[in-house]
Amino acid sequence: MKKNIVLLLLLALSDLIFGQDLRHFEYMYGTAFVPARMAADSLNHESLRNLYPFTQHIQPFRPIQPKKKWYNRLYDKVFQENLVIINRPGYLITADPLFDAEPGRETVAGQNTWVNTRGVQAYGRLELGEGGKGDKNVKGVKGVRDSVGPFVPSFEFYTSYYESQGRFPHYIDSLAAMSGGIPGQGFILLPNGIWDHSYATAWTRYTAKRFFTFELGTGKNFFGNGYRSMLLSDNSRNYPYFRIDTKFWRIHYTNLWAEFQDNKYHDGPFGAYQKKYGAFHYLSYSLTNRFEVSFFDAIIWQGRDSLHTRGFEINYLNPVIFLRPVEWTLGSPDNALVGVNLSYRLPQYTILYGQFLIDEFDISQLKAHKGFWGNKFGGQIGAKTFIAIRDASRFTLHESGTLQERGIFLQSEFNFARPYTYSHWTSKQNYGHMGQPLAHPLGANFYEWVSFARLNWGRFLLEGRYSWTKFGANFDGLNYGQDVFLSYDSYVSKFGNYIGQGLSTKLTYKSLTGSFLLNPSSLLNIFITVTDRHQVNENQDMHSLWVTFGVRNSLRNFYYDF
Repeated sequence: MKKNIVLLLLLALSDLIFGQDLRHFEYMYGTAFVPARMAADSLNHESLRNLYPFTQHIQPFRPIQPKKKWYNRLYDKVFQENLVIINRPGYLITADPLFDAEPGRETVAGQNTWVNTRGVQAYGRLELGEGGKGDKNVKGVKGVRDSVGPFVPSFEFYTSYYESQGRFPHYIDSLAAMSGGIPGQGFILLPNGIWDHSYATAWTRYTAKRFFTFELGTGKNFFGNGYRSMLLSDNSRNYPYFRIDTKFWRIHYTNLWAEFQDNKYHDGPFGAYQKKYGAFHYLSYSLTNRFEVSFFDAIIWQGRDSLHTRGFEINYLNPVIFLRPVEWTLGSPDNALVGVNLSYRLPQYTILYGQFLIDEFDISQLKAHKGFWGNKFGGQIGAKTFIAIRDASRFTLHESGTLQERGIFLQSEFNFARPYTYSHWTSKQNYGHMGQPLAHPLGANFYEWVSFARLNWGRFLLEGRYSWTKFGANFDGLNYGQDVFLSYDSYVSKFGNYIGQGLSTKLTYKSLTGSFLLNPSSLLNIFITVTDRHQVNENQDMHSLWVTFGVRNSLRNFYYDF
């Protein structure tokens, strides 16, 4: 009874202020909910999520403002603008210091937690048109860029670096011990139980005339409309990649090549982790102005085996979807996945969406309904909507450049994956990077239902969330299909496999969050949060009640809700 009273009080307290990851603020720049600010007759490809939307709301060639008094300039730097702004005809450069200071308390275990992060970021854009004003001969291309005016070829760059130390609740330490690092981040654990790691992101992007965008960097990518992605998500650590986006007519086609690492294999005690590579295709087609269908395929292959060093497979530079025939011509040695993403935009800013991924399956065994282990697939179905308050328009752009919005954002989705999905005969070819899955953070062998309700009122934000998950954990040294880094050759049974097999575990995750956004240019916000997590099976009953508060730049997505 006392615990329930304390929980209610803490949840009430959390109504004050809270803000965590980038996803809380993505809608400010039209990333989490692109169609909501688009005209009914416009094309869109909202399933290709931009994980760096905060770099694109700043437009060059802003008119020079009259000189302000020093206290007005100080106010703008703290509450409105980037700290450094070089804004000249034809180019723009911004830079900011980054912070994440989070003292907290895990009340069930009686453990203090904290995060201490320092960093810096810089962004630049160079317009390549004549005189820095765009190419007069290039007309605007519908669906290529949402900005008003003619299309302008450009060169962009972004870089950020964080140095961080922290102490986390026991359940996050447990997740980190299994994967080799804090989810989505680094992996150095000091003897006193403190995690110490750095985190860097960098990319350069060239947008050519009309059709092509080329991007080279170290970061993450995300395919899908949901909170999770069963195709490719931003769950794992950063990785090097090269990406080409081609946009024309109703088509948006993405080619992505990436280099991953396997932290189970390394070259001696001081050697590097062994490399593996991935090639991805994502073809998005707007059948109508409301209905979008996207096709996905991926190949993962190891950089070397016991016989030879293979390196990057040049055959997978083929830019045409699908790669499966190419993989067959190589003797089918690699891990191939295919999938589809669907979305339908209803009136009043509502989207229905879904995904289906196939890792491997046998049609005859699927029809037999015998639970064949090799039928490996997963899926997603969900909906999200935005309800504007007072104004039919979602956004009001004030003269100060601050985006203001009042409304309620609702989202609910269901995800699942059968046992052994995303795994391979060796972790050198599984669908993972540095001990963390490339799709859903739970790996496989699970059902999940997750829902959000988010209220935004200007710079104030309040979010409640609830998720329920059932998964089958491995136990007694047996592989029941959840850990995607174990060889699928170690499956427990050829037939009779089902989602949730193994050590049946239920996980509920609840949080009530709120935030005040200090500076929209760098997403600097003050926050407080309360999270209640309860995981139970026949061998374990783990409960965590975590309270944390502080100030941070919410420029990254980290997932601790599994």
